[in-house]
Amino acid sequence: MGTSSNRSFGSSSRSTVSCTSNISSNNHDAVTERNMEFIWWLANRLTSYDEEMHKEILEDFFTDDAKYVHPALTIEGRYNIRKVFRVWTSLNKDEPEVTNIVFDGHTAIISLVQNLRPRVFPLLHLQVPATTTLLFKDTPEGPMIYSHQDSWTLEGIVQSMPLLGWWYDHVVRNVLGAVLTSAGGFLHTANQTTGYLQFRAEEVQKLSTEIIEKSSTEIQQRSREMTAKAQLMVDQAKDTVEKRVAGAREEVAKMRLLMRPGGQGNPKAITATSVTHSETDTKTETETEASNVVA
Repeated sequence: MGTSSNRSFGSSSRSTVSCTSNISSNNHDAVTERNMEFIWWLANRLTSYDEEMHKEILEDFFTDDAKYVHPALTIEGRYNIRKVFRVWTSLNKDEPEVTNIVFDGHTAIISLVQNLRPRVFPLLHLQVPATTTLLFKDTPEGPMIYSHQDSWTLEGIVQSMPLLGWWYDHVVRNVLGAVLTSAGGFLHTANQTTGYLQFRAEEVQKLSTEIIEKSSTEIQQRSREMTAKAQLMVDQAKDTVEKRVAGAREEVAKMRLLMRPGGQGNPKAITATSVTHSETDTKTETETEASNVVA
């Protein structure tokens, strides 16, 4: 396919992509197929080491301020992206291979294999799995790419190295698997033990709370009983004191009545006093009469 025909295909495909939101359900499959043809065509030309093809894609499908993000760098602008492409193709000999593409009309995720073969040492050949993400936005000219992101995984880089990849697959992964399995078993046992100890601690706390509540209830009951008994004793003592005070008051009143002059005392005591006074008067009168006779 020549350059002019490729440009024509790109323009018609761009128009199809920009109209995907307005198609009917009957034409959905046809438009989806057309979109996939377009994105495969775009991805193959974007990853090509042909400078003219790459320049065409940048000019026709990248915005002026498009951003290129790589694990080692970040740049903006179509002109700067083209300069980075020149440096990369001058260092690496083989083009990458596109293996799969997922595209929804706005985001394209391209799975590819980077063939790392330095031009200064072509015997070294590493195949590193990578992912390219293209983000589109609608413009008056149609969908344009405003972000190009390349992602390389550490696993892919390690596995691409012959000896290191084998050592990583057969030694590191197995050892780490065994270590993590043992650690997982230990953590499981620790979690079970912690859960059991926590359960027992909750039981002990619950039992302690019940004992404290029961003891508090018994103490309160005994306190009420002792308070009632003490109050009863106080009341009894008060009654006794009041009775004794009343009796003492009666005795004092009686004594005052006896000691009052001209008061009514004890009848027996008054009678005895009157008899004594009569006897004294009679004796006095007898002695007087005797004296008169002698005279």
